[in-house]
Amino acid sequence: MKSIYYLVFFLSFVSLYNVAAQEKLQYNFKKGDVFMIEQNAIQNITQNIDDSEHLMTNTVYGIFKMEVVNVLGSKFVLDVNFETFKLKIDSNLYGALSDIDTSIPANDDNVEAKIFEGLVGPKFQMVLLPTGEIESITGTENLVEGMINNVEDIDDFTKAMMRKSVEKEFNNHDMVESMQQFTFIYPEKSVKTNETWENTYTGDFTANNTWKLMNYSKTNINLESDAIINLNTTEDSVIMELSGNQKTKAVTKTATGFIETMTVTQQLEGVSIALNMNNIEIPTTLTSTITYKSL
Repeated sequence: MKSIYYLVFFLSFVSLYNVAAQEKLQYNFKKGDVFMIEQNAIQNITQNIDDSEHLMTNTVYGIFKMEVVNVLGSKFVLDVNFETFKLKIDSNLYGALSDIDTSIPANDDNVEAKIFEGLVGPKFQMVLLPTGEIESITGTENLVEGMINNVEDIDDFTKAMMRKSVEKEFNNHDMVESMQQFTFIYPEKSVKTNETWENTYTGDFTANNTWKLMNYSKTNINLESDAIINLNTTEDSVIMELSGNQKTKAVTKTATGFIETMTVTQQLEGVSIALNMNNIEIPTTLTSTITYKSL
């Protein structure tokens, strides 16, 4: 009789443990919280044209500040601004195409450097849900104005053309899609270690992510993700259609949910369609590694 009692007790204990082991993964901020994030990205694009190989390497570095300015129920309102920004584009055929570093004062005659120098400082605002999904971003026009107004002695027509170009990259909609790639990492429901969940990124870059809780402790959360990804972009003269896979590893802080480190690796292949060359399809591969680190 005792053995049956102990068995029932044991099964009840296991059941209670399993319930307790389900963890609610989410962001948990309070007003006044400030986070500094360092981002490094290295992207290699290879195109094969008439038996010749064109390799282009894009290197992007940035530090941005995120400050919680309000908590609205379960939503968090954050002011975000760039503290520094670096961009380098190298080609094996054409050499250095861009070399921007906002930590170095730009010469007045370097228009590109002056534009990106104006990116540093102006704020935009983000509304973040507990899962990391971004409900909205507003105020990216502050970035655009900062970048355009940092260039002096230009006529209205040139300024309008510059604004149109900058707005393609820095607008509310595209900024949501960009930043959500490192914020939208948590599930709606509680999960146990080794349990999985799915979410999706949309836009020119799409990802169908399968996340997994690898480990949970009082201090840190370890997550991993595998994703099927697609990149479809259209510029003035080139359409890029690529597909592949992505792997993500992240360590976050249990108390706040904010990332400590994150590494994202991507491998894609497909074609670039040159619109000004009779729509010729150029075999294209893209590999990239993106890292994020809290400072």
